[in-house]
Amino acid sequence: MNLSPVEKPGQRWHPRLLWVLIFTGWTLQGAAQSDSLLSESPYHAPRLSITRLVVPSAFIGTGIYTLSDNHAFNRFRVRGEIQDHIHGYRTHLDDYLAYGPSALLTGLTVAGVEGRSTPFDRAGLWLTANAIAGALTFGLKHTTGYVRPDGSNNQSFPSGHTSFAFAGAGVLDREFGRTNVLIPVAGYAMAGSTGYLRMVNDKHWISDVLVGAGIGLLSAEAAYHVYPWVKRKLTRRRNRHALSN
Repeated sequence: MNLSPVEKPGQRWHPRLLWVLIFTGWTLQGAAQSDSLLSESPYHAPRLSITRLVVPSAFIGTGIYTLSDNHAFNRFRVRGEIQDHIHGYRTHLDDYLAYGPSALLTGLTVAGVEGRSTPFDRAGLWLTANAIAGALTFGLKHTTGYVRPDGSNNQSFPSGHTSFAFAGAGVLDREFGRTNVLIPVAGYAMAGSTGYLRMVNDKHWISDVLVGAGIGLLSAEAAYHVYPWVKRKLTRRRNRHALSN
């Protein structure tokens, strides 16, 4: 496809927009880290940080904005420019990178690297984050019915790969962000690459990827408020049962 000189800068700019949004978001998330990790008790949720809600909300809002074709920055144009740029390239790397942040979280835990929570609570937080992300993601997939860019099915919105990757990266950030700044960088890099490669493989629109990223981050944040509540309830019930016996 021949592009005019006016169009070429857009071709280079649009595929990189996701990275700009992701790393801007990660920078803001990191700035909120010191304020939101004041409570180290697994029985108490960390202090709610507005920044940790604004960043994923911005992802979701931008993703919804791209659903419309009434403006220049829309999912159809971005998809066309990415596909023109990569010349039919396809890869299965996104299927593996989606698990990268969670695998890194597991590896650091097994290696005994000290993080925010105990290994047991860390596993519970990870399961909670992924359960929330899964419920939101698959609920939307089955209710919205958006067709994938390649036409393979009508479960495009949002991206499950991206959602689970960012849920894992969010927990990784919470747990080890203060241990070494490169740990969350690696997590968000893998999650961001997952989202971009889903578009490269023509499996998702940019709207799917951005909303998936936002859902993943919000799910990780929610897990740190839901899990302590559930754990307190279960502990109190177990203690009451033990006293009654």
